[in-house]
Amino acid sequence: MKRLFPHLIILTLLGACQAPEISSPYETYGESFADEGAVFVQAVLAEPALYVGTSVMIEGTVAAVCQMAGCWLTLRGDGQDHVRILVPRDEDGSYSFTVPKDISGRQAIVYGALIEQTLTEEAAHHLAEDAMRAADVHAPERELRLTARGVLVASI
Repeated sequence: MKRLFPHLIILTLLGACQAPEISSPYETYGESFADEGAVFVQAVLAEPALYVGTSVMIEGTVAAVCQMAGCWLTLRGDGQDHVRILVPRDEDGSYSFTVPKDISGRQAIVYGALIEQTLTEEAAHHLAEDAMRAADVHAPERELRLTARGVLVASI
């Protein structure tokens, strides 16, 4: 027992000397990624041709979130302009991840491939219903969409 006592003390001290856990200013959904180098959503909306067809990291304020499943969100630009962020599906058709439904108004950084797509009137109405907002949507409209590999949402 006398021989074990010094070892127990050393193990106890080593456990107490571990580095403190560093908390992140973000909640991560999907793949984690470094938050450096993000482009503000207004810049992407101002010159979409520079970003469409590429993988890009976009930062902005969350304007809306799918209230049915948390499977998409929008980052607000000026006025009604936005970039819609979609959650990818896996090979079984399930969402790879989802985001909380209560993150509107929070800052987010998203990473993924950006495309431009025309919405049918039916698709636009479906998205308005998912957002649970009464919207008189006149489509087709074009919107920028990013299929997210990861989403960082500012912690509150």
